Amino acid sequence: MFRCGASIRFTVMRTAPHRSLPASALTSFLAAALVAALSGCSSSSGGGSGALGALRHLGAAENAAKQVTYVDTSRVRELSKTDPKRFNHAGQTGSALLNQYSGGPWGMSLKVSQIDTAVDSSVSGHWEGHFDADAIIASMKKQGFTSTKQRGKEVWKPSGGPGPALVVSAKEITYSTESGNVDAADPSLGASLADRSDYKQAAGCLGDVYRADFNPLDTRAAVRLSVLGQQADSSAKNTEVLCAVVKDQATADRLAAKLRAVVTSKAPKYECTKVTVDKGDHPVVRASVPDSSSQAAGRLLISDFDLFMAVGAV
Repeated sequence: MFRCGASIRFTVMRTAPHRSLPASALTSFLAAALVAALSGCSSSSGGGSGALGALRHLGAAENAAKQVTYVDTSRVRELSKTDPKRFNHAGQTGSALLNQYSGGPWGMSLKVSQIDTAVDSSVSGHWEGHFDADAIIASMKKQGFTSTKQRGKEVWKPSGGPGPALVVSAKEITYSTESGNVDAADPSLGASLADRSDYKQAAGCLGDVYRADFNPLDTRAAVRLSVLGQQADSSAKNTEVLCAVVKDQATADRLAAKLRAVVTSKAPKYECTKVTVDKGDHPVVRASVPDSSSQAAGRLLISDFDLFMAVGAV
């Protein structure tokens, strides 16, 4: 990780006369070198592809007003090998079906370790991983679940009572917390969250994160959508990212000033934090906060609330 204020140095090497490059080739080479160097400076160059891809599994109409959590659980398990305690919160999914107080309808046939990626809200979710579909279905049958066909999919739901509705396969599980149907997690029905410009902007701002917690979209508010994310080049190099899609440039400038003021007043808690503004019809304000190896991943969400409170106070 670079020190605060570290700069990039380019060294131009002369080539032998008989191997000199044409002007067009040299231009292409320098452009590629610049892109590579800039990509190496930040782990935010991924464009939010993982989080944005996961958002395609949640319907916009049902989920835009809900908190949504995306977790690349396989990446968290990899990071946790050297420091499990530090990444303990980061690996927790946003699904109530996986909480420690009440087990899901699958009994012991499904474990969190079988989930590779998860995107969840309070009403629906989608998991990808490696599942024993036959064992899960057998367990659901014992719990009184029966199957029906919905648009060619086998949907399992409780017979005569409340409970989740699920579509189960060896690689994917889609669910709704309401037993009626799984429409809220069906990307083929209308727009998904990934189709909304606000979520596209927020995911792009985050970059390549292994976790993202999106707060409910409110197009009437000064801050339309905010999200906290975590990215890591390694277990020793974790970075917290806060992104806010706002209504106009005046709001963006005001929020950026508030965030910078927090960084200064709370020093050295947010040391090396960088606040930037991406202009547009709905500007995006970004705060990138490097962590030390002693700080818990996800601290902006679980302990250090100053920056997030500044977003709410705009």
